Amino acid sequence: MGIINSKQPRSKRKIAFSIIIAAIIIINIIAGALIFLDIQVIKSPEMTIEIVLVEINSNEAIVQTTLSITNPNQFGLIIKNLDTITKTNNGTEIMRMTIKGGEIKSNNNKTYTSTNHITFDGEIPETLTTKLTGTVGLTFLGIITKTIPITVNLITSFSDVIKSIAIPIVHVKGNFGEMSSEGIDFTTEIDIENPNSFDINIDDLSIVLETEAGKIVGNFLLEGDSISGESSKKLNGGGQILIETLNAKTLYINLKASAGVLIAGISKSTEFSIGTEIEIPHLEDIFSTDLATEAFIYTDTKLTRKGFLKWGFTSDMTLEMRNQNKIGLIVQDIIFSVYRVENGEETLVGDCTANDTVVGPGNTTYISAQVYLPFRSILIKPRILPRLPEGFLILIRANITIQGLDQSFLIGVSGYQDLHVFK
Repeated sequence: MGIINSKQPRSKRKIAFSIIIAAIIIINIIAGALIFLDIQVIKSPEMTIEIVLVEINSNEAIVQTTLSITNPNQFGLIIKNLDTITKTNNGTEIMRMTIKGGEIKSNNNKTYTSTNHITFDGEIPETLTTKLTGTVGLTFLGIITKTIPITVNLITSFSDVIKSIAIPIVHVKGNFGEMSSEGIDFTTEIDIENPNSFDINIDDLSIVLETEAGKIVGNFLLEGDSISGESSKKLNGGGQILIETLNAKTLYINLKASAGVLIAGISKSTEFSIGTEIEIPHLEDIFSTDLATEAFIYTDTKLTRKGFLKWGFTSDMTLEMRNQNKIGLIVQDIIFSVYRVENGEETLVGDCTANDTVVGPGNTTYISAQVYLPFRSILIKPRILPRLPEGFLILIRANITIQGLDQSFLIGVSGYQDLHVFK
């Protein structure tokens, strides 16, 4: 009967266990050494943070944050717990982005994008500060993970947004209207275009009108209005300007106003001014067909003898002027002319002048004149016997002006008297 030795298996188990322990120790020593070496040569990932203002309107600002991470190492990196927080210069947090992260292979890149809708607390910030925190590490043989904390700060200037606010585009037209003893009605048409993506309020609109000599001839205020983003609106206003404006060559329209903007819930105002010039119209152009003045000619022609052989006609003429305008008119340089008419041809046979006359607003004035027409001037002399012409053309010319003005315009009134009754 044999004897069994139980010490041999036990000894083998001890040897195997010792080998395993030694291997683990060796692996850890090697891994620790490798990790130490890797830590010495590990390169920090290259990170780029870009903040772009996609849109800004009256209610909010839309900001896009893009985080780009590049692994420049020859081994993969693990990115964990990435968190970006953006604050204003007064410390108010306005947006946050959390990224799960993950593995970035050697010499590879990953991009993370977030779009946020934000509003500001009380005022538009001058700067935005974005802080990125997280950890980056590597794993060796699935056993040891070494992580290193990362922190990146980015300051973005937001003052450029304020500078990029475009002032309204303004076009101004001016029109002269009815004249009265108080002045000339003047109306303006202001076309305002808002090139911004947010609303603007136009307030404190004032217009000052002055001549090229710097004399202020009128000023008035206009009601403002709100103009939506990227739209336009017409504002109309008016007042009275001095009559002596018409003595100038150019009229300058100086407009001042304030543009109140509502950006991402915050109000901000800025003042702006523009200037434009218009030509001064002639007095005749202002009245044109709106000259509410009626003129009539009354004539009384009689056969007259002024000597033994001096016979002719005396024409008594009256010009009736009815001024229905709201301003007095000065009628000057008045000339009464009489033409004989024969076969469509007109020949001057006599004229005279009359004194200047003022026709008040709403008044009627009569201007009289008398012209002697000798036979030798009016008779048609054919080959046989002289004879009277077909008739007389009465033509009255005068210049119309207004008190205080240097300019005037010419008017003409005509009438015809048939002489067939004398033939």
